Amino acid sequence: MQSTYSGGVFSDTLADGRAGGEVELMPAGIAIRCPDGEFFVIPYRECQVEMGGYHGRMLFCRNPDRSLTIYSEDAQFRRDLSLAAAGMLDEQLAMGNRQRRSESRRSLFYAVAFVAATLVVVVAGYFAVRSGAKAAVLALPTSVDAKIGDAAMQSMTLEGPQVEDPVIVDAMQSIVDRLEPQAAVEGFQFKVHVVDSPMVNAFALPGGNIVVYTGLIRSATSAEQVAAVLAHEMAHVTLRHGLQRAGQSLGIWAGMSLLIGDVSGLMGAGVDLFQTASANQYSRQHENEADREGVRMLQAADIDPAAMTQLFAAINKEQGDLPEIFAWISTHPDDASRIAQVEALIQKLPPRDYRPIDVDWAAVQTQLSDLPANQPPGD
Repeated sequence: MQSTYSGGVFSDTLADGRAGGEVELMPAGIAIRCPDGEFFVIPYRECQVEMGGYHGRMLFCRNPDRSLTIYSEDAQFRRDLSLAAAGMLDEQLAMGNRQRRSESRRSLFYAVAFVAATLVVVVAGYFAVRSGAKAAVLALPTSVDAKIGDAAMQSMTLEGPQVEDPVIVDAMQSIVDRLEPQAAVEGFQFKVHVVDSPMVNAFALPGGNIVVYTGLIRSATSAEQVAAVLAHEMAHVTLRHGLQRAGQSLGIWAGMSLLIGDVSGLMGAGVDLFQTASANQYSRQHENEADREGVRMLQAADIDPAAMTQLFAAINKEQGDLPEIFAWISTHPDDASRIAQVEALIQKLPPRDYRPIDVDWAAVQTQLSDLPANQPPGD
C-alpha cells in the first residue's frame, strides 16, 4: 500500500470550502492533511463511497451528513481503500465500479448521439441558412433588384441591336403600363427594351428591365398576345424570382453573410447569373407561380388571358414544332403541361368584359417590316 495519495477535501469549515492535500489510509479511517495543517478524518464504518469526477475515476469518500468529503483520483487509491477497510467498503466500491462502467457506456452512447445530432444540425443548419437566406432576400428593398438588373442589362449580350422606333417601343411600353397597376408588389420601374432579332422571346431582369425580341412581336397577331407574355415576365419581377435565383446560387457562407445584412455576394451572384443567355430559365415552381400571377394580372387589367394560348396556337400552326421555334416556351421547363395548366387556369376565371389594348397593331407590324431599312447595323 502507498502511504499517501494526492487528493483534496470539501468542508464547510474551510475558508474556500475546499482544499488540496495528501490523503492517508489510517487504521481507523480515511484522513487528509492540508498544507495549512488542517486535518480531517472519516471513519471507515461511516464512510459513503461514490465514483465520479470529469472522467468518472474520482473516488469520493463522504461522512453521513455529507458535510465532509475526501477524494482522490489516484489509480491505486481504490484498491488500497478496500484493503485498509478490511472489506468493509467492498460492496460500495463494487457498486461504484458498476456505476462507472454504466456511465462509461452511457458516455459512449451520448458521444455517438452527439455526433449523429451534430450531423443532423449541420444538415438542418444548411437548409435553415438557405431558407433564412431566402427570407432575407425577400426582405431586401426593391432597390437591390434594380441594381442587379441595371448592372446585368449594361453588360449582357442581347443578340441584336436595340430598336429605337417610337411606334414599336411605345407600343410595348403601353402594354406594360396597362399591366403595371396590377403588379403584386409596388416599387418596380418597368422599362421595355426592344431588340431586333428573329428570336421569338422575351425576358425580364430583376428590378423591371424587360427585353422583347422583334421575333415575338412579329409572331403575335395582337397586342393582347404580347401582353400575355409580358404579364408572365413581369410576374417574375414582382415575385422577385430573379433575386431568389441569385440567393440560391450563393454558397453557405455567402448565405450566412446575407443573413447579417451583407448583400455584396448577392449582388455579384445576381449580375453574373443574368449576364448569361439563361436569364429566363427559372425553376418549375417559379414558372408555375409566374403563370398564375400573369393570368391574374391580365384578368385584373381587363385583358383577355386567353390570348396566351392563342399565341401558342398561332405560332404552332404557322411554324410547326412549337418547343423548338417558340423560344419563350422552349426555355421554360415542361412546356406541354404548363400550357395545359394555363388553359385550366383561364377556364376557371369568372366571366368578364375585356377591353382591347389601345395600340395600333397594324402600324407596329408595318414599322417592323421597315426595320432593315431604318435600323442601322451593329450595336
